[in-house]
Amino acid sequence: MSYTIKTTKEGLIYIKASSIIGVSRPNSIDGAKVSGGPLIINADHVTFLSFDTESKVTYFMMNGFQISMKILFQDAEEALQYAKSHVDKIIKE
Repeated sequence: MSYTIKTTKEGLIYIKASSIIGVSRPNSIDGAKVSGGPLIINADHVTFLSFDTESKVTYFMMNGFQISMKILFQDAEEALQYAKSHVDKIIKE
């Protein structure tokens, strides 16, 4: 089954690698790399969801990283809410 973003009842969010624009920490020289697999994040570590300076949908993390994605804001918000409520949800492409 193909997905863009999905959640687990354990509170994890899986983001398909092709939907990731970038993972970065502002004011830092190093960026993070995303390999071919999905990016897995804990919903409890997401501080808030908004748009970055380039108007991309972005999860802002407690550790300072920003995860920018090519998905609709509504889909990212829904996934975050489901993961925080610990319910499985798959959002298809």
